[in-house]
Amino acid sequence: MGKMVRLFTCLAFTFFIFFASIPVSYASFEKNPLQFELTELKFSTRENGSHYAHGYLSWGNVSPYEILDLSGKLELHNKNGKKISIDSELLEIQSQVMYPGNNLLGGKNSIYFDLVPSVTKASDLTGAYLKPTYTFTLGSKAELSPGIYTETTSIEVTDTHYIENMIVMNRGEATAVNLTYSGLEILNYEETRLLYPENTHPVINASLRLEPGHFVRTSFKIPLDLLKSKFTNFDDLIVRIQTDSQSTAPYAEALNVTVNNQKLVNQTFTENDVTYVSLRELAKALGATIQWDDPTQTATLKQGDSTITLPVGSNRFLLNGSQVTASAKAKLYNNTILVVPLRDISEMLNCSIYFDHIWGLKSVTVIPPLP
Repeated sequence: MGKMVRLFTCLAFTFFIFFASIPVSYASFEKNPLQFELTELKFSTRENGSHYAHGYLSWGNVSPYEILDLSGKLELHNKNGKKISIDSELLEIQSQVMYPGNNLLGGKNSIYFDLVPSVTKASDLTGAYLKPTYTFTLGSKAELSPGIYTETTSIEVTDTHYIENMIVMNRGEATAVNLTYSGLEILNYEETRLLYPENTHPVINASLRLEPGHFVRTSFKIPLDLLKSKFTNFDDLIVRIQTDSQSTAPYAEALNVTVNNQKLVNQTFTENDVTYVSLRELAKALGATIQWDDPTQTATLKQGDSTITLPVGSNRFLLNGSQVTASAKAKLYNNTILVVPLRDISEMLNCSIYFDHIWGLKSVTVIPPLP
């Protein structure tokens, strides 16, 4: 997001996402293109006796419009609507241009509020909420499109080639079709640049169709002699594929969950900021097995060397016999179907998780590790 806001300088990033339960209309985007979510707000006291609140903020442009000349600030208000935070430059919002869908709703970032003297204890924060105030100019509107994303999974070096093994994924909102491949761009942190043109690839070509949330695993080979002509050290190389595509069939659902290239459709919903999925459907997508013990109302999920025990009504799961406290409980949907917090189970199985939120559409993609 560049220099979108001073607030985010030097802040850590961890995975988190908030899902609204209903789609948002374009008309509401024109009035409120930004979305803010403040979570896990806690009261703290410094050594000098002053008080502050700490929480996690996710926010950004969820609209299909450019946001121009954005300027504003963030305030913390108590349940009675009274401002309880002290103004700070770190809470100012400033951006000349925010592009459509440019947001950090896939992550959470620490935020601190210095509190007014009347706030002296944790209970004073009960019911507190974030109040953003900002002005902006609405820019041009974009269209839903694919978003080709690559991530290196491993690197091999042979006597003749440097081989980059990658995941190529569509993190956009429309299906990518008619892909074309024109080669690789190789960079290092010193900004030395090398182009390796190619016209064909066995996977990235016109026959590939990538729906939103779908991925392929593939490799790219670069002649070692070519790399040596430009680089002396291969440890910090960045390889980017040069590709283009056309789009078709944009997704319209408010929430899309794709696991191992399979879209989950049954009992997929969000509640209290947690994404739930059917355990049976999740297990099928991951190639895992489930055992159900009716007397104890407990499910056991097995995949490879991992065994997860999930008692209904509890967020204290067992991973290979060790207790793990999850973000939410396993529970019965309509008293019949076991649903579980997707992020927690996926992380226990060492899956990679990607969150995207754009224009009222929210997507979660889960990619399992190589067997």
